[in-house]
Amino acid sequence: MVALRLARGGTRALGGLLKGVRAAHSNVHQQLPADFTLVPEFLSVAEQCTLLHACLEKLDAMESRETRKRRRAFLQSQPLDTRQGQAGSPADLFLPDKLYEFQEGHYDGVIRNYREMHASTWPASPALDDVLGRVHALLPESVSTRKADIQSHILHLASNGYIEAHIDNVGASGSWILGVSLGEQRDMLLQSVEPPHRRHQISLPSGSVYLQKDSVRYNFKHSILPGEGQRVSFMIRDFPKREGPR
Repeated sequence: MVALRLARGGTRALGGLLKGVRAAHSNVHQQLPADFTLVPEFLSVAEQCTLLHACLEKLDAMESRETRKRRRAFLQSQPLDTRQGQAGSPADLFLPDKLYEFQEGHYDGVIRNYREMHASTWPASPALDDVLGRVHALLPESVSTRKADIQSHILHLASNGYIEAHIDNVGASGSWILGVSLGEQRDMLLQSVEPPHRRHQISLPSGSVYLQKDSVRYNFKHSILPGEGQRVSFMIRDFPKREGPR
């Protein structure tokens, strides 16, 4: 298994970031797949907390009245800074797993112990607008940012949640997906399906941004390995191209 040790990134567009990033395992050096890019430290801690707080609020609002009542009761028993949503790190924003309505399995059997939703609107917040603007600036240059062309998705993994190895459905997916990792660090495992078989285990720390496109999406199985602690992934993807009217 190849473990990746990545250099720090900046704030320029992903297409110009981390070219030639190399992985080190013993004395072996191996490049990341050509269609995978990672910026390990893109968002500051404050920006991570802003985006994570907004994602959790949207997910929480979807859940049952009973669960929301239990969360309120728990927060009332906590110190004032916890009740007000103050956090020293993104991980501080998560409540105990039992206070969320995590689903045991996804309809396609790939995701375990999770909750998710699509996000088309966000609350009015200058700080959140700034964070989303920075993230959207990383989208591939050829992509329109119209809501009709892209889709935002929030995926919250429980402390024991994970994503099994899979290849994206070609008919239901576009050519790229950008993901922002928030919360506890997890590792992504990429495994090529054609010889020569290659494996890349990539650490996704909180505040990192990755871009998968083209060959990586459809020629590599990808998974999020089990770990410790909760994680939210905020993802933006393009819709599959559709043929025009004939």
